[in-house]
Amino acid sequence: LNRQFLFRPSDLGAPKSTAAAAKCAQLNPAFRAVAHEAAVGAPGSPFDDAFWGGLDGVINALDNVAARLHVDRMCVLHRKPLLESGTAGTKANTQVVLPGLTASYGASTDPPDDDIPVCTVKAFPYVLEHCVQWARDLFEAQFVQAPRRVNAWAARPDALAAELGQRGAGAG
Repeated sequence: LNRQFLFRPSDLGAPKSTAAAAKCAQLNPAFRAVAHEAAVGAPGSPFDDAFWGGLDGVINALDNVAARLHVDRMCVLHRKPLLESGTAGTKANTQVVLPGLTASYGASTDPPDDDIPVCTVKAFPYVLEHCVQWARDLFEAQFVQAPRRVNAWAARPDALAAELGQRGAGAG
């Protein structure tokens, strides 16, 4: 949540949709948003034809490609404008979809990314793969990179002074 302007540390643990709707209402009381906590595209979800038909447009900020593709298909099917946005690791996407006028989100795809998103690993690793990657990164930093730097400084004492000088010059 740290890179999203609608969220504050106090929002940690709250559903993103609820926190975002509350923040939007605070920023603009005329803005109407309904927060949903159901999975997009799941059987039995509230996102049926009546739901899509009742919308004027859709602003997306979903955190997985499958949900983005589903919303894109529904917006095209129901001819609703879509402002698509999202991030995956270091990649970001924004796109305006106007059915019948512009390409849809699903019209092009990124190559599959096997990497674990860095933001997830650094902020809050919660699945096994993220925890393992977090531990590997921590081990690499503390037991490989740090000793390598210490050894370099021991071999060349002027390297430490040069590095500290660069940091000091860049800080101002």
